[in-house]
Amino acid sequence: MVVLSGAHTIGKARCATFSSRFSSTGSGSQVFEDQVFIDSLQQLCTSGSNNTHVDLDLATPSTFDNQYYINLISGDGLLPSDQALLCPDDAGVVEGLVAAYAADAEAFFEDFKGAMTRMGRLAPPAGSRGEVRSCCRVINS
Repeated sequence: MVVLSGAHTIGKARCATFSSRFSSTGSGSQVFEDQVFIDSLQQLCTSGSNNTHVDLDLATPSTFDNQYYINLISGDGLLPSDQALLCPDDAGVVEGLVAAYAADAEAFFEDFKGAMTRMGRLAPPAGSRGEVRSCCRVINS
């Protein structure tokens, strides 16, 4: 899951998915700590509704690279689920993978390629009529 989360080095998220992290009074369990990062996000999100889209990776938004992991270590993971990868785990395995991928882009690329290949080979659960959705949030009609 750690390596597949690296896909968040490209793409966008709606402000509604992370705006609760702007202050400790929000319902989000994790608050952004970098004030410069907060200011840039708030500027992007105040221009409209919570439907405004923001790049998941503000540093290299259209490049598939390991910047996602560098952002996490800096506290600049956009989504709560991303930044949660740095919550301490018993053995430190997850944190170790984040650090390894931040330091070695080639290791990330190789592991990502393998994980995507394995995921692509997964069969849908027995008896399920799995579908590839046109829009992730809506069941195809």
